[in-house]
Amino acid sequence: MHKKILIVGGSSGLGRRLAEIYAAEGCSVGIIARREYLLKEIQLASSAPIFITASDINATDIEAKITAVIELMDGIDVCIITASIVEFNHDLAIAAELRTIETNVTGFTKVFNTVWHYFKQKGSGHIAAATSIAAARGNKIAPAYHASKSFQSMYLESIRVKNSFEKNNIAITELVPGYMDTAMGKGDRLFWMSTLDKAARQAKKAINNKKKRAFITKRWWLVFHLYRLLPSFIYTRLVNSKISLQKK
Repeated sequence: MHKKILIVGGSSGLGRRLAEIYAAEGCSVGIIARREYLLKEIQLASSAPIFITASDINATDIEAKITAVIELMDGIDVCIITASIVEFNHDLAIAAELRTIETNVTGFTKVFNTVWHYFKQKGSGHIAAATSIAAARGNKIAPAYHASKSFQSMYLESIRVKNSFEKNNIAITELVPGYMDTAMGKGDRLFWMSTLDKAARQAKKAINNKKKRAFITKRWWLVFHLYRLLPSFIYTRLVNSKISLQKK
């Protein structure tokens, strides 16, 4: 089925691979992301038309940019939000914390809100957003990132409840990635690292099936729920451990 897909944050990583896969299948694809040169690179490499707009989700006119792309595409069926940043902040520098919150909380909410109102007016639609396994618990080296991902996860669930109560025909899918082979997949405890292609195909399958929540890859379900169940004193010892889990 020919669908119109808008990806916010699709110039690299999971968003980019999803854009490439959807375009290869003949879908109309729109991408909004910061780096114009990467957007042009994707556009030139695709045999299918890809609509691109360079913008940061923190931009004051991001809502207008989203609306303009939707109009250019003559409407959309699905919006996938993958725009996000992570900063390891050992010194708890306020600038780094605020950058993370601005992007992962304020920017995310502005994008989601704009698209939700579009689908509400249209009468149907589907919003998928990539949160993270980081939403499970806090972390000492990236406090704002973990907190922001928890916010995103709770926000998606809240809107899903709202849609059900109001009988809005808007599906909500939370994609919960573990470690993927991307620029954001950095650190000294990386394990169960997934290839980008495998992660994207699992994410696409979850979107196609309109799943409420999908762990990418599936075995991260175990880690997520284990983290949630661990008593605080055990979890604190675990995250403070110096044992390296990174594959060499």
